[in-house]
Amino acid sequence: YDLCTGCGACGAVCPVGAIRFRNEKVGEFFVNKIDENFWLATGRSKAGVTETGPIVSEVKSRAIKLAREKEADFLIIDTAPGTHCNVIQALLGVDKVYAVTEPTPLGAHDLSLILELLQKMKVPFEIVLNKADVGDRREIEKVAERFNTRISVEIPYSEELIKAYCEKDLRRVVGLLMSGGNEG
Repeated sequence: YDLCTGCGACGAVCPVGAIRFRNEKVGEFFVNKIDENFWLATGRSKAGVTETGPIVSEVKSRAIKLAREKEADFLIIDTAPGTHCNVIQALLGVDKVYAVTEPTPLGAHDLSLILELLQKMKVPFEIVLNKADVGDRREIEKVAERFNTRISVEIPYSEELIKAYCEKDLRRVVGLLMSGGNEG
């Protein structure tokens, strides 16, 4: 079973220099202009690649470079759920985190883990409740209370929002988010 996370520590500490690394294309990087001064930088791993750490690092590095070139006011980094190495890599050096969760027991569990990590990293955070009108939010509220915070943003369940997201219509997604999930 391969437990490699791609960090390179083994090569750095090998006393005889027996571990060598080679560059291999493991994914792709994309930049899309969504609107005036609104860019989306994202990455995709090659099929079969299990270690995506290098992709996360490269996407983040290039996104930071793009943000500097465009003199962006904000850089938003979206991560996979959880508290694994790739999430930690994405969170290093950030100013603030919006922890997005759903009103489910699993959502409350994962939210608790990420907020604990953020406290240890000393990163300020806010809670965003997705599908806020579906399910029981009490567990999320308990987690928020335990971390001396509250739910800052609520996004209702919206078929229109899901459709816009699936169609990769990010301008419409943003518009729907700003209007509470409905176009009409």
